[in-house]
Amino acid sequence: MTPSNTRRMAVNGAIVALVLVLPLVFRTKSSIIGYLNIAMLYAIATQGLNLLMGFGGLVSLGHAAFMAIGGYTAAVLVMTYHVNMLVAVVAGVAAAGLFGLVIGFPSLRLSGFYLAVATMALGSSIADVIKRLSITGGDYGLINIPTLRLGGWELTTETSKYYFFVAILVVVFLVVRNFLNSRSGRAVRAVRDSEMTASAMGVNVAAYKLVTFIFAACIAGLSGALYAFTISYLHPMNFGLTFSIELLSMSIIGGLGTIIGPILGALFWVMLPVVIGGRMEFLSTVIFGLSIIGSVMFLPKGLSELVARIQTRLKL
Repeated sequence: MTPSNTRRMAVNGAIVALVLVLPLVFRTKSSIIGYLNIAMLYAIATQGLNLLMGFGGLVSLGHAAFMAIGGYTAAVLVMTYHVNMLVAVVAGVAAAGLFGLVIGFPSLRLSGFYLAVATMALGSSIADVIKRLSITGGDYGLINIPTLRLGGWELTTETSKYYFFVAILVVVFLVVRNFLNSRSGRAVRAVRDSEMTASAMGVNVAAYKLVTFIFAACIAGLSGALYAFTISYLHPMNFGLTFSIELLSMSIIGGLGTIIGPILGALFWVMLPVVIGGRMEFLSTVIFGLSIIGSVMFLPKGLSELVARIQTRLKL
């Protein structure tokens, strides 16, 4: 084993150990663990958007709508129809994937600015429809959504949710990475780089665009379903254009087209106000905006590029 491999294994082991002991370090400050839980849910949703935009080259300003569909579908099934919670989460993922198929059709004809406007309009219309349905709580939203439960294990503490979300995030991370390393993933990136070249090489451009939209929507739907059972409250205004832009901002600051970018971006977005403190929390938006500008100018791959430079410097 080479020295670089040894150092890499040591660093990876240290990171895993840190992730596992964090709840013990902050056992008297459960709010910190709660923020980390939200960051992981955002990271899952951002991973789908990163797959869509960073690797698929498809612009979307309505990604939060997929979270809303997944969250509302799962919550309504559990609260109104008393469906098993795990089945409800799967149904929420499937519903988000179905809408991803519907919204993905404009991508076959549109691109760039026009696709962004189309997804923004469709995303806003979904939030408006949810607001007008009585079964979803209307303009009051859904309240008293049950706490996340796995069989007989109810995740009532922030620590239990933390370990569960870490496991889900790792699974999503591995699934996306394996997909990108597969033949389908290489085809998706070929379509992003040049549709004409990909088509000439025998890639079904339309099919892979739809696959990318559906996959990204399913990931966001999973995040939305878990979010519903974590926060226990849903309101359609929470999944509007503003939140879609926030997800896009997390992707940019973390690094579009990188596998760890969504995790870094979500952590930066959620934890920055916590680090700054309550009295100076208003500065977090300014700092985040300046970070995006700096990322575009000096770190095209966002925080993930900074991590890569550190790895190179340490010869990992």
